[in-house]
Amino acid sequence: MGILIFLCVFFLDSLQLFNGPLFFNVGMAIVSFLMCHEYYHAMEEKGFKPIKILGYLCTLFLIPVGVVKTTTLALICASIMPLVIFVGMCVSIMSKLKFNVVDVAITLLGNIYTVFMVAFLSSTRAMPMGVFLIFYILCGAWFSDVFAYLFGKSLGKHKFSKISPKKSIEGCIAGVVGTVIFFVVYSLCLNNMNIKEFEQTTTGMSSIVQIEEVKEIEQEIKEAKSNKSLIASIFTSNDPQADYEMQEKLKKCFYTNIPLLIILGIIVSIISQIGDFAASGIKRYCDIKDFSNLMPGHGGMLDRFDSVLFVAPFVYFIFYIILKFI
Repeated sequence: MGILIFLCVFFLDSLQLFNGPLFFNVGMAIVSFLMCHEYYHAMEEKGFKPIKILGYLCTLFLIPVGVVKTTTLALICASIMPLVIFVGMCVSIMSKLKFNVVDVAITLLGNIYTVFMVAFLSSTRAMPMGVFLIFYILCGAWFSDVFAYLFGKSLGKHKFSKISPKKSIEGCIAGVVGTVIFFVVYSLCLNNMNIKEFEQTTTGMSSIVQIEEVKEIEQEIKEAKSNKSLIASIFTSNDPQADYEMQEKLKKCFYTNIPLLIILGIIVSIISQIGDFAASGIKRYCDIKDFSNLMPGHGGMLDRFDSVLFVAPFVYFIFYIILKFI
């Protein structure tokens, strides 16, 4: 059910009905809301009292990622964390310590863990070529999970940690191999993809419009750039040329660099498994088996995205470095 919802959101997002990955962001906001609720519920089972409304409201922050300019988004992001702390402490004081400082700290951790880590997914999707790069996060983490589970179940003999007794050293190694295989195969497939279709699409669109109309549109764009209004300064548009340029950079230094892909695959799998163990540690501390029963047999949304949350920041910064400095 969860996978079906994700595919529907991804399909709507691919239609590009709005500037930026709006449908994807709305989907991620929903996922983040569910994970935030599961995390706070787990903490309530342990006797803590997180200020849940603060976490729920923070999930709305994910919607404008990639739809507004990066500088504006950075300002919003930098403002939210201090605001959460300030409001949380105000609630603690006004409630006469019904919500104590530990509850505020748990609330803030929930925001970071289930909201701001998700923001790196939306930020990667908003990059040039983001519709393809996002799978390095999702599939990189999930391939590690699947390979670790399958091979650990059939070949695992040496237990890895008491935090998650079912995980084995053999399974962890298999998870690394699975992620490396995905990174190499997926990269080689993308290397053979022709992004010039973006240029052909835009060329075909512009040929429909008369030359005089094109000039008028170009003039309107220039005027919009010089306009100091808030709306004109915030919203951005899709840039097929940026996709093409990013693809060329990736072809140059990433797609066929097998040693680099192997190293990154190993690191991503290790980070993914750390994310899995971190979630297991939280569940063991709270004395629960799963974060929820949202997907029977598979646990809750946080059970499915625990490894993805840790992988997303690392992969985002890899592609950010390529985008800005290569």
